Amino acid sequence: MARSALIGAVVTLAAAFMAAIGDTLGITNIWPVLLAVAVGLAGGIVSLGRIGAFVVGTLAAWITLALGAGVLPQTPLGTALGVLVGVGIVAAVAALTRDVVPLWAGLAGYAAFTGYYWPLYDANPTLFLSESPVALLTVLLAGGIGLTIAAVAEMIAPPPPDGHDHQEPPALLIEEGAR
Repeated sequence: MARSALIGAVVTLAAAFMAAIGDTLGITNIWPVLLAVAVGLAGGIVSLGRIGAFVVGTLAAWITLALGAGVLPQTPLGTALGVLVGVGIVAAVAALTRDVVPLWAGLAGYAAFTGYYWPLYDANPTLFLSESPVALLTVLLAGGIGLTIAAVAEMIAPPPPDGHDHQEPPALLIEEGAR
């Protein structure tokens, strides 16, 4: 609990700082930074695999929207095909690396870019080539800042040897023979 409180304080101060100066960096919304902090803190020490997965997911989301802007029709089916390709890339990378590049972190990167850029894209898909590179760099910068915050928080309050602050009860407990 003390580790969570200390990390929470570090993240809170860093998020407030980013909210104050984010506009100067082009980061107009704090949630991509916080999502990256969560990716960094989840499951133990920040790893290159999680960082890579966040980047792969972000790039896969960009590819999804590029397909929608330039190749696929602007219909629900076109959107579905783009998502199939983008999320498929994230899933394939996770599978090929045997989760060294974890699926969940890739999906978080995908969600970060899609959530950040989709409102701009939806308003005018024809501006994809001029707007999306800035959005892509913004989300990657926010992700880098978030993962840095997570790494600093872990240096200040390293995880215990087992990687958990406490023993969590299972979300679903099925007892043998309870059917």
